[in-house]
Amino acid sequence: MEKKPIIFYDDPSYDYKKYWQERKYENKAERIALTKFFKLIPKKDTLADIGCGFARLTSLYAPVFKKCVLVDSSKRLLNEAKKLSQKYKNLDFVRCFAQDLPFANKSYDVILFIRTFHHLEEPNEVIAEFNRILKPGGFLILEFANKIHIKSVIKAILGRRLGYLLSHVPEDISRDEGVPFFNYHPTHVKSLLFGNGFKVIKSLSVSNFRNPIFKKLIPLPILLFLESLFQLPACYFFLGPSIFILAQKK
Repeated sequence: MEKKPIIFYDDPSYDYKKYWQERKYENKAERIALTKFFKLIPKKDTLADIGCGFARLTSLYAPVFKKCVLVDSSKRLLNEAKKLSQKYKNLDFVRCFAQDLPFANKSYDVILFIRTFHHLEEPNEVIAEFNRILKPGGFLILEFANKIHIKSVIKAILGRRLGYLLSHVPEDISRDEGVPFFNYHPTHVKSLLFGNGFKVIKSLSVSNFRNPIFKKLIPLPILLFLESLFQLPACYFFLGPSIFILAQKK
């Protein structure tokens, strides 16, 4: 399959940083989940942030890992990442595709793949590539858009579409601008990981209180406190719109 950058992110009229500035709760909820996962990783030498965007998460991992590489297919986002990360001296920047990473076999301890999986129509080859560049026993932290989060479950039940909940086929909700976007069933993602030599260590349900009503009525500190409490138990039922998985290379 021909690989092309998602033009959406290179469009000067689209402000990806503003997108996240308007989503403080979601951003902090994801940082809470990542902090929990980092505590479970004993060796923090090398990290690859695949699909780094404008380096939104760099301030979280750069201080604790010895060497990090930030990867993105968007030239514009990668340039923004370089500008925003100048104070860190342990970073490299590479423009490439996740399906074809220019790194040696068994060269990284940890891979981050956050807010990117949903753009993949065929994720199997990407996960296989992650396995290739991870050291034995290395960790993959992967986030994906959850097909069976609580809101979609309610809609399916009310619409008598029970087959939707059982089907592992990704849900294509691509936008009119041509941006590929897929919601994935958790069981499907876990089977892809297992088939590519990974075992799941832990899963978290993230952004569980993303509903605009919650964000309007509940102060952010309280919302984040509840978020931290519910990330693990909510994942037993895959309630949240975003699922984080910590997997380890066998």
